[in-house]
Amino acid sequence: MKNRYSTLFIQTPCYELMDDRLEPPLGLLYLATWLNRHGHEARVLDISSVPPHCWEQIIPQADVYGFSTYSTSFHRTLDILTLVKRINPSAVTVAGGPHATALPEGVKKHFDYVVMGEGEQAMLHLMESLEKGEEPPPILHGELVPNLDDIPFPDYSLVDVESYHRVVDGSSSLSVLSSRGCPYRCVFCNSIVLGRTGRMRFRSAENVWEEIHRLKTDLGVTSFRFQDDNFTLNRPRLREMTRLFEREEIRYRCFGRVDRCSREVTDLLFRGGCRHIAFGIESGSDAILRGMQKDQTTDDIRRGIFNAKASGLAVRVYLMVGFPGETWETVQSTVDLMLECLPDEFSVYPLIPYPGTPIYQQPEKFGITDINPDFSQYFQVRRGRESGYVFRTDSLDEEKIASMRQYVIEQLEPAITWAGDSKLNR
Repeated sequence: MKNRYSTLFIQTPCYELMDDRLEPPLGLLYLATWLNRHGHEARVLDISSVPPHCWEQIIPQADVYGFSTYSTSFHRTLDILTLVKRINPSAVTVAGGPHATALPEGVKKHFDYVVMGEGEQAMLHLMESLEKGEEPPPILHGELVPNLDDIPFPDYSLVDVESYHRVVDGSSSLSVLSSRGCPYRCVFCNSIVLGRTGRMRFRSAENVWEEIHRLKTDLGVTSFRFQDDNFTLNRPRLREMTRLFEREEIRYRCFGRVDRCSREVTDLLFRGGCRHIAFGIESGSDAILRGMQKDQTTDDIRRGIFNAKASGLAVRVYLMVGFPGETWETVQSTVDLMLECLPDEFSVYPLIPYPGTPIYQQPEKFGITDINPDFSQYFQVRRGRESGYVFRTDSLDEEKIASMRQYVIEQLEPAITWAGDSKLNR
């Protein structure tokens, strides 16, 4: 007879953020729902915003403890790991997520198992192996679920939905993931860590609509945030989703790319209920964009922002300073372009060489001479608008990059709202 293992997935707090409890941990909900659907027992415990002295009071016994690891909070995950080993010394511990995927050998020193990549198939294989008394290899490579429609919708009964603060278009919201992967290879982006293959997979329009409809019917949610890296990539699917969304009278926000936002696309977004779109602009310098392998130009930026605004969408832009080769002239180009395009909201952060990205793995190729090994400093933007400055080149150091960032803020804020101050979308 098989031994039955209970699994508890724990969401690590990140107190440095302005709001550590914006939304449920979607990735952990997917994993727990997947295991439960396949006959295993899995729960989710989100201890975001819970102070450390309270952890022991609320973390229950489990046979397996799973964590999604992030570079900035990995030190805190290790603190929780120490605690759960005290709660149940014989428990099996598993680490997944971007940090574990990028640095599996280092993470393996602390955990029994490491899952690289997507977790559904790997966690199911791990649980089945443990229950049969087998010993899987310590590093598991997550196989992709070919058809995303086969993955059950996240079970929100596993968390307290009312405890989260995410707002879209002024109303409480939940997040939806309608695709996985990204075909672009920006050298700084940690999205490529989990999506190493570059392969895009899309849920069908009907499957996405069904999840939206259920959340609206069961939980009364009418506002949504799509977590897809690039919601606008598949235009035929967007047309079909728009047709279905129009029935529901919902509001949503999404992420897009300026080069994939024609006027047809932005009109479709608005018709389907989208009222807010965010673009990763990064720079107003074509030379810097080429160095980033961003595959977009300043003309793309102008067109994309213009189309979105003309369709009635609020536009948020994410900007970056300090990419190798950055000068005061390229910083000024970014400022000038944003003052020309006048998006509604902006945020600006320094380059962070996250583990697993090309810029972290090959720093010398980009002229980086030093990288701070303290991952707890790897924040793009944290409480109080502060950022982490964690690398140097021959022409850039922490102080200079910080000065560049502050200059962009001072130049743009009189005309454009700081994203963190938005009351309608956070």
